Amino acid sequence: MYTIHSTLTEEEKWYFDLHGFLVLRDVIPKDEIKEMLNVLQYWLTIDETDIPPPLDRGRQEPCKTHIGHIQYGHPLFQDLAMNSEIIRVVAGLTMNAPRLFHCNFTMMTKHDAPQHFHRDDSGFKFPLGFRNPHNDYQAAAGHIYCSHIATWVALVDVPPGTGFCLVPGSHKSLFQTPENLPVRHDPPTSITLPMTAGDVAIFSTNLLHDASPWTEDYPRMNIFQRYQLSAYFNETGKGGYPLDEHRDKISDAQYELESLSKEVKAAVKPVLPNGG
Repeated sequence: MYTIHSTLTEEEKWYFDLHGFLVLRDVIPKDEIKEMLNVLQYWLTIDETDIPPPLDRGRQEPCKTHIGHIQYGHPLFQDLAMNSEIIRVVAGLTMNAPRLFHCNFTMMTKHDAPQHFHRDDSGFKFPLGFRNPHNDYQAAAGHIYCSHIATWVALVDVPPGTGFCLVPGSHKSLFQTPENLPVRHDPPTSITLPMTAGDVAIFSTNLLHDASPWTEDYPRMNIFQRYQLSAYFNETGKGGYPLDEHRDKISDAQYELESLSKEVKAAVKPVLPNGG
């Protein structure tokens, strides 16, 4: 019988199953954060035509700027995608078979625009009562299976009451969410995640979440990575990774992490007990 060795602690399993998220503290050293911000500031200030492909810079809304596919622009962001502490938790939620399928940087400036909670999916809406295989959540036999995971890497300090907001435990809710549920810090129903630069939040994207109004005078900066089960999910039609035409810009291990595979990936092996 095939045995899966979980990379999560028993406390992490309990907490994630109960709440739908974990926050890892001080994952990224301050000197690396500084390096990342230097690179990102350069990409934010150069002319848009000078952005190195396949990176793209744009505005989703007036207060928010995105830079996509950043791991193809600098090895720092490949190292982040394969960070051993991030991969340890992501592997523990995907039967040790994660695949990176989305990676971008987001900068949000001061705003108080109304936001509404949402869940992420693959674009196909299943009828109420059906489980979406692209965004499934199960727990059994000492393991968690979460087929769609996001990591939110803080590059600046995020004070209490602002920044990332979520409804704990909503990843398991089987009831219809009220329409246009506004994002607000309303404990215990919804909470914000105070973070310092270098902290990482990892959550099921079936969790109700969005950004609270950003009230600080400095911009909120974070890196958003999404992982799925590697064996049979592929976000085709959405700029799915790997980007073969830019294969030369990433390492072999990064290319493998972005690819569909049933094999244990190089990025995962170091976090497994005895190397898997």
